[in-house]
Formats: sequence, structure tokens, C-alpha cells
Amino acid sequence: MNTRRTASSAAIAALLLAATTAAGGTAWAEAKASVPPCADGKTVLPGAAPVEGGPAHEGEIQVEVTGDAEPTVQGDTTTYRVRITETNRTGADYRHVTLLPVYFTQLGVMNQDNSKIYWEHGGTSVKLPTRPGCDPSVWADTAALDVPLADGKSVSFDLRITTPTAVAEKIKELSVSSYVLADGKQVQAHSQVTMPRVTRTAPPTTQPTAQPTAEPSKAPAPAQPTAEPSKAPAVTPVGAAGTPAPAPSASAPAAADEELASTGGGRGTGTLAGIGALLLAAGGAVLYTVRRRRTRNAG
Repeated sequence: MNTRRTASSAAIAALLLAATTAAGGTAWAEAKASVPPCADGKTVLPGAAPVEGGPAHEGEIQVEVTGDAEPTVQGDTTTYRVRITETNRTGADYRHVTLLPVYFTQLGVMNQDNSKIYWEHGGTSVKLPTRPGCDPSVWADTAALDVPLADGKSVSFDLRITTPTAVAEKIKELSVSSYVLADGKQVQAHSQVTMPRVTRTAPPTTQPTAQPTAEPSKAPAPAQPTAEPSKAPAVTPVGAAGTPAPAPSASAPAAADEELASTGGGRGTGTLAGIGALLLAAGGAVLYTVRRRRTRNAG
């Protein structure tokens, strides 16, 4: 996990101390407070009760908070992911170690109504109930994050905090810490994670891509100019028809000649035939006359 840690336990200590003091401070020590400071819930936290005759511990539970360097923005939802790890190096086992995640923003921009916190484990996502703190913070109020923790062992909890992106854009930064109750002993986290404000870089990137996409769709409009050139081919056939035009003009004289030839030939042929017939008849008459004369002379 890409992590970003801010070791500011002093600030967290002051915050938690102020919240506890405002609540009276005695509830946690007497193990009667089953809810975080200034909360209205009635959840019983197992780790708040001390163990009679329990083993002595040297030191306290070590709590480390890590998380993603930046939140993840997906549309209208912004997600912050954190991991809280508890480690027992006190020389003895704990029966109950109850974890209480705490997250806060300046002026309570993110509050119980516009945010949710989930515990991610075993492929499931469990929404955790929350309670408001005296400061502008949100506390998990649940016994779900309670585990026994043997000496030398560690346990981690993966958490997911979500809020509307419109809210995340107003947050200067989100800080996540934790509070632990171990067999009646309270322990605060030795670290916290602070995540930056969500910027509007994603939305502008989405809008430009949408606009160019719409404009290219208009690009096919040049298809109209293409349609007009398509008329040019229609003109081209006209030109082609004009080109054959000379051919008809060339063939026209031929046709005229043929007509003239057919016309002249038809009349000339009849006349010549008549003249030929007359010549033949005249020739035949002359031959006939000559022969008769010869016959007479011979007789």
C-alpha cells in the first residue's frame, strides 16, 4: 500500500485529551463509558473493561496508522483508504483490544451525516456505526474491531472512508487516527495519516474529452461537401455525352451520304434501265432490218 505517515502524536494527544476532558474524563477510567467522548451511543466496548487478576504489562499497545497518499475519486464518490496496525510487545497477552478509528477535518466539513467508514476484510465490506466527537471529528462506535492480541503479535485493520466528491473538494485535508482500549487501558495512536484535498483536475479532463468527442462526431458533416462533389460525376456523364456528340456529327454526314446515295441511286437506276431497254430494242430493230434486207437481196 502506498503510505503517507505524519508523526504528530502530540497534536492527536491534545485533541483526544480535550475530547476526553470535555466528556468528564472519568467514564473511560471507570470503564463505564461504552461510547467515545461526547457520543450519544450505548455500544459496549469489550476493551474498556479491565481484567481482574490479569497479567502485568510492560509498556502499551503500539498503534500505527498508514494510508494512501491521495484519495481515489470515482464520479460523485471520493474514497480514503487507511490501515491501522496494532502490535503487542508488552510481555503479556491481552484478552480484548478494541480499536476506535477517528477521522476529522477542519470545521467539521466531513461529518457523520455526509461520510461513511467501512471495515474491509475477508472479501467483505462492513459499514461501521459512528458517533460525533466534541471536536469536529467522527468516531467509530462498534465492538466489531475487537480482537485478542498475544504478546509479540500484530493485527491490521483495513478501513475505507467515503464521502461525496463535492464534500471532499471543500476539505483542506483529512486526518485519520485511532484510539485503542486494551483490557481497560486506553491507548492513542502514535501516528496519524493526513490526506490532501481533492482537486478538480479530474472533472476538467473528463469534460474536454467529452467535447472533442462531440466535435469529431460533427466532422462527418464534411460528408456534405463530399455529397456535392458526388454531383460532379453526374456532370461528368454530361461531358461524356458531349464527347460522343462529335461522333454523331461525324456519323451524320455518313448517314446523309447514305441517304443521298440511296436517293440518287434509286432514281438513276430506273432511268438507266429504261434507256438500256430502249437501246436494246433499237438495236434489235436495226439488226432485224438489216437481216431482212440481206435476205431480200439474196433472193
